[in-house]
This record gives sequence, C-alpha cells and structure tokens, in this order.
Amino acid sequence: MKKISIITPCLNAERRISETVESVLGQSALLSGRVELEYIVCDGGSTDRTVPIVESYRNKAVRILSGKDKGMYDALAKGLKQASGDIVAYLNAGDFYDKCAFDIVLDLFEQMGVQWLTGYNVHYNEKSYFVNVKLPYRYRRSFFASGLYGTSLIFVQQESTFWSSSLNEIIDYDRLASFRYAGDYYLWSQFAKRCDLQVVEGYLGGFRIERGQLSENREAYLAEMATISCKPTLVQHLLAVFDRVMWYAPVEFKKFLNRDGLFRYDHERQQWM
Repeated sequence: MKKISIITPCLNAERRISETVESVLGQSALLSGRVELEYIVCDGGSTDRTVPIVESYRNKAVRILSGKDKGMYDALAKGLKQASGDIVAYLNAGDFYDKCAFDIVLDLFEQMGVQWLTGYNVHYNEKSYFVNVKLPYRYRRSFFASGLYGTSLIFVQQESTFWSSSLNEIIDYDRLASFRYAGDYYLWSQFAKRCDLQVVEGYLGGFRIERGQLSENREAYLAEMATISCKPTLVQHLLAVFDRVMWYAPVEFKKFLNRDGLFRYDHERQQWM
C-alpha cells in the first residue's frame, strides 16, 4: 500500500483549518483503505484556536508540529523533511481537496508512471463557492527556468499538485525556508530539472481567493521568483504566446498536441489515456 504525505503550514487559521483538514481526512482513497495517510500540520505558534481544532481530529495519521517559524516556507520545509510518503503535496489552510483527489493521483502514479502531476486550476471565493476552473494545456520544463509561469503564462496551482517523494532529494531545504512568497516556484524549478509536470483532466484541489493573502503581493512574488530564474529567449517568448492561446482551446485539441503530458479518462475503456 502506498502512503501519501500532506503538509499544511498554518498560523492563526481557526476560521479555515477545519475545512482543510476534513478535505484531507475525508478522501475516498482513505475511507476505502486504498492508501495510507501521513498528515503533518506545521503550526507557526498560533495564538487562536488553530491547534486545539487540529488536535480534535488527531489520529495515528495526523501529526502537529507547533512552534515559532520564519514563515510559511520555513514551516513547509520542516514538514517536508519529516515526510515519509511515496507521494507528497502541501495544502495551505483555507484551501481544500476534492474527495476523489487521492484516487486520481494514485491511478496516474501507479498506472502511468507519473512523477509530478497537476489537475484543473480551480478557484473558490471567501464563502467556499466554486467560481472558476481552467484546464492547463501543458507545462514546459525549460519555461520554469525562464520564469514564464506567473508572467507570460498562468501559475502552477499548488493546491492541485502532487509529486513523487524521490523529487524531495533535490530540494535545498534551507533555500526553501528562506522564501516568503515564491517558495512554490522554487520547488517547481527544482522538480523541472528532473521530470515533466503532467496534467490530468481531473479535479484535485482548489485555491480560495480572499483578502489579506500573501499571494496578493504579486510584485514581491515576482521579485523572489527572479532570483531563481533567467530571462527567456525570443523563441521561448513566441512559444509562450502559443501556449497561452492553447489554454483556452478545446480539451480535445490540447490532448492532440500534448498526447503524453495530458491525461483524460476514457469512459468506454474505463481507464486513463
């Protein structure tokens, strides 16, 4: 049986933490006994009811690491160092997974040999309403080094992204902990050195948009991102224009042009293709 490790860094998240924790513990793959869970909640020393709320869900799969840290990515680095699962992801407080997310991830990792996977880009509002969805076209490894995701092209949605634990070997945890805004981009830029980020036409997780988030400070994010990326070439710029158009193309066309990097479920064969 495979194990999935999920990290949730948080601080004073009592308003949102229950929804996040319940989306992890309520996975159909866990309830059916298909997968083992390791859930590490890294609390930065909350002064509200965050820790008691998480403790109310505590079982053998849930661990709480509580103590002062230097920010979200410092907390994430601490959690990743302790992660022992075959597949890893992190989910911030306030965001949540679809109940079948782990099943889809396991299907693709076990049947298709995937190492790094993302799904639909899904957004919720502050009331947890599902308000927007886009299916990525593809992610080019060279574009991560050139800083094109987040500038010319849409960001990778972290809440829908899972990876093989073998990729943790190439993470510099001290470097990750030093980021305040763009730690996720640091992870993606490292993983892209080893494998492709593949896409599934499936709903894995979603990002809640509300006031006061770190992600609101786009300028600071891009400034940090610039420290780990270089300027794109003219050819890359032109290819990025094509990719941007393809984000809005019919899914059949996306699949035709990205046969090995985009998975769709074939209902007739009852398998991913």
